[in-house]
Amino acid sequence: MVTLRIFYFRSIRILMIRRRMLLMCLAAIIGLFLIKRFMMDNEPHHKTTKKKGLYNLMEETPNMSKHVKDCTIEYANEHKLQQDHPCLLDIIRRQYFNKPSPADVPLYLDYPNIKDQSAGQVTAVLRLLRNLTKGFFIESGAADGESFSNSLFLERDMNWTGLLIEPEPKSYGNLAKRNRKSWTLQNCLSLEKYPTEVSFEKTEITGKIIGNKVSQSELSAGKLANVQCLPLYSILLAHGQTWVDFFSLDVEGHELQVLKTIPWHKVNITVVAVEWEHVEEGYYAIVDYMKEQGYVNFGRIATPYARDVVFIKDFLDDLRYDYIDYDE
Repeated sequence: MVTLRIFYFRSIRILMIRRRMLLMCLAAIIGLFLIKRFMMDNEPHHKTTKKKGLYNLMEETPNMSKHVKDCTIEYANEHKLQQDHPCLLDIIRRQYFNKPSPADVPLYLDYPNIKDQSAGQVTAVLRLLRNLTKGFFIESGAADGESFSNSLFLERDMNWTGLLIEPEPKSYGNLAKRNRKSWTLQNCLSLEKYPTEVSFEKTEITGKIIGNKVSQSELSAGKLANVQCLPLYSILLAHGQTWVDFFSLDVEGHELQVLKTIPWHKVNITVVAVEWEHVEEGYYAIVDYMKEQGYVNFGRIATPYARDVVFIKDFLDDLRYDYIDYDE
């Protein structure tokens, strides 16, 4: 009888211990789940991990129509579709992107023995980026893809890739023959935060936007062409790339207008080279604007063939504090 009673109490005690252990394990599991959920909820939504976490690409705007009955470039121009409108991005992907030449196809260059065709921009970029390989560039004003190119050396010798943008018809025709390993677009960068069609002066190397789209009779003179302009941000979104290591901007006087279309808080561009010689507002207007966007003026490049100012993103801006002497 005593033995049975002892066995009974021991069984109850073991059951209570096991029950307590089970409750403790369950509480631990719930605790871990809650901690993980809290950490996920407090993670930053806009990651800046290079090449992968690339911001929130869509800007939800009230009253933005996401469903367009006739998604055409004419519709986009007429309705001034915002830079991240799905219709505009789809048009760019379908109509304007031209694929890179295959890696096994050799470059077709007039002067293959010249290592660097730039006027010093590439040297500055590589110094600032510590000889970065496999970077990503944008060259607006890519010309024929070789003459005075600010990206050819990076592509050929440093294994970079990127976007080559050139609206002038003859220059773009020569660019297309180079077998460059980057995407190309025969467009101009828009001077507005929406797509526009403009008249463009057909002059190799120095071609530029003249004004609004012109009539067929004006085109027949042969000096102008109607060209589709696209916002830079739209091009980047359509390509799925908002991290850029080097942006070369040479659009014969409209550089500041292009810079002002860019939502700088949504892109991460490390080095920017801007031709300033023909900008009506002047050199210091560009410098002041880029400073407001968080860039440091690295300096000017002045040669017989280039008048560029080079900027680098100020990655320490958020760590700077005004000095206050509390002992005074």
